[in-house]
Amino acid sequence: MTVPLILSWLWPLLLAPLVLRPQRHWLVALAPLPALATALWIPAGTRIELPWLLVGTTLGLDTPGRIFLGFTALLWLVAAVHAIRALRDSPHAGRFHLFFLLAMAGNLWLIVALDLASFYTGFALMGIASYGLVIHDGRRESLRAGKVYLILTLLGETTLFMALVLIAHQTGSLAPSATALTALDDLAIGLLILGLAVKAGLMPLHVWLPLAHPAAPVPASAVLSGTMIKAALLGWLRFLPLGALALPHWGLLLVLAGLITAILAPLIGLIQTNPKVVLAYSSVAKMGVMTLTLGLLLIEPQLAPVGVLALALYAGHHALTKGGLFLGVGLRHTSGRQPMILAGLSLLVLVMIGAPITSGAITKDGLKPVLEVLDWRWLGAALGLASVVTALLMARFLWLMWRTEPHPEPGYRTAGAAWGLLIAAILVLPPAIALSDGAKLGWTTNLNLIAIALALGLPVLLAALQRPGTLDGILDRIPPGDLLVALRPLPPLWRWSQRWITRRWAERRARLLDSQRTWIDRHWHATRTSPVERQMARWLVAGTLWAGLVLSIGLAVIRWL
Repeated sequence: MTVPLILSWLWPLLLAPLVLRPQRHWLVALAPLPALATALWIPAGTRIELPWLLVGTTLGLDTPGRIFLGFTALLWLVAAVHAIRALRDSPHAGRFHLFFLLAMAGNLWLIVALDLASFYTGFALMGIASYGLVIHDGRRESLRAGKVYLILTLLGETTLFMALVLIAHQTGSLAPSATALTALDDLAIGLLILGLAVKAGLMPLHVWLPLAHPAAPVPASAVLSGTMIKAALLGWLRFLPLGALALPHWGLLLVLAGLITAILAPLIGLIQTNPKVVLAYSSVAKMGVMTLTLGLLLIEPQLAPVGVLALALYAGHHALTKGGLFLGVGLRHTSGRQPMILAGLSLLVLVMIGAPITSGAITKDGLKPVLEVLDWRWLGAALGLASVVTALLMARFLWLMWRTEPHPEPGYRTAGAAWGLLIAAILVLPPAIALSDGAKLGWTTNLNLIAIALALGLPVLLAALQRPGTLDGILDRIPPGDLLVALRPLPPLWRWSQRWITRRWAERRARLLDSQRTWIDRHWHATRTSPVERQMARWLVAGTLWAGLVLSIGLAVIRWL
């Protein structure tokens, strides 16, 4: 049991230096295989201790972890096959594959890590390596997106590190149980929620997602949106006291933050013209739904056994479907089999909006016991609104894909075959598992929501078809990274304030030195001293003044403390 758990994340690290050479790029497709085998054959509940690694490492697979490892490894595998072809002609393909494997290793490591130190190590490795994926092509837009991504990632990781240190101190363990986590205070919980909210893309910390996804190559966008943002959800499931303690105030905060994110993100996405930006806002919205559900589990801890498993399955559904949509965007531009690509994208859109007998309908039904536990009628209405807006957003994406002009290139047969197998797995496996467990497949609610979305979207579509310029006034009115527009005046204001402070300080310093020189020259001229003596006197007086100033500030600080 020890070797598969270690190889699941160590194997990509070992392969990373080898893929720099062009003749070895095919090794990227081998990297996720140990992790996929571990998810399939290592039973849930496996746990090993490695005291020689870091400060003592605990690796293992609980049931949610096994689900996360399975869909994560599968999506990384399909994205790796796509990356080999998509980056074949790039002069920096080796560099991309290096960062790709490093991010993969970090992503897989944090899933099998049950202790705080290993989780943070994998999380940090994944976050920093992903910066190389975002800025791969070196365009100005990519560099700006990478800058925003790196700043928020480092802030989130610093906050998460402080939270994990507090958790280790307050629980007395690097691998705390749910019972031990009940000892956490509000500071540790708040830092944990805030640190992972950046990776989850909760509003207003979501601004990196709509910038990074269109900047990164398609395979990187697939794993960024499909698997990496789910690391935040896994961290919350691991290190919050779910099922052991009710935290109604934190739960309500997560419910409101998730609800705002689930409604506002697709509304902004509806007026975007880049399909990858539309998918980015869709990912933000879905993470809002997952965060909302997590908040309900904090309010009603008795639902944790059912809710945690339902959240893991919903995360898997979203990861595979959204990753398939991103890869489909790349194939739409480059593949020669356009009717099949459009058919596959249409099927994935139906899965995403929760059409009956799909993984979307099944996983939404799994969340219903949690979403309906509280008698909050406003919550049901808000969730219905979010679902309708998400359905309209997916229709908007399909419309953009339909109007995209392809530029077919040879050599995408393997990537297309891997994408087709991914779609087959999304369509076949979840319903088969649900039927074997006797689960409901979800009919009425989802059909009603789809009908509402069509009723709202059809008039707009007809108007756009009759008058093509109807929507031009609102398209791209809010650019990707929406809130950053409001922050644009801050850097010029900051530079102006720095120049003003520097100029005022220089003027004040010049006046002080002039007054010192005047007094010293007047005093020592009468005694006919040498220039050297006068200069020494100036230094002595200036040093005395500065020492007095520093002493005064120090005494003031000591008195304040």
